[in-house]
Amino acid sequence: MNHLFPYIERTLLHPGVTINEQYSALDDVTQLGLAGLTVAPFWVKKIRRELGDDHPAVLSAVVGYPYGYQRTEVKQLEIELALNDGATEIEVVLNTSALFSPSSVWLKIEFAKLVAQVHQQEKLLTVVLEPSLLDQEQRLKVIKLATDAGCDFLKNATGAVLTDFSLEQALQFRQDVSKSVGVKIIADGATDEELERLVAAGVERLALGQALRLT
Repeated sequence: MNHLFPYIERTLLHPGVTINEQYSALDDVTQLGLAGLTVAPFWVKKIRRELGDDHPAVLSAVVGYPYGYQRTEVKQLEIELALNDGATEIEVVLNTSALFSPSSVWLKIEFAKLVAQVHQQEKLLTVVLEPSLLDQEQRLKVIKLATDAGCDFLKNATGAVLTDFSLEQALQFRQDVSKSVGVKIIADGATDEELERLVAAGVERLALGQALRLT
């Protein structure tokens, strides 16, 4: 699977993540040439020190994880701190609570504000959905809102809700998202063949929370 390494992002977001796991994932990124590493805001500054300022790997920080229902101002502060600590990408979790309420128009406003903030610093922004909470109509609505706001990537799940990997659903997500927007797929449990199919379908990032199986 060596040729897949440039598409793989290691994600370290479970609540019990240890410093040893951080170092192990960091070794994967630096030694195998992975696309990047996604961590909780608490770890951004340390990982940036370990990577150095000039390392090409993406260092992503999650904002509003895992439910997205923080106030926009809180997310803006999280973004500011994460970027100051050395993050090169922000993953912001969709506020599904707002989506399900009459104030769903606020999502459009929030996306616009957060995209502008991140792009002003010449960094990337990913909007993260939680598919277990959304029907297809709601997914398409969010995809359109995020795309219209100018997000760089859409991610199909937070990983906080444990579900079995579905190649069919992952491919459908890539199809639902405009080709002008990148797609990240949480791919824990996928076989090497399924990872190949995702990349062939145009998925730019494969998010893996588990240690790599080097076969």
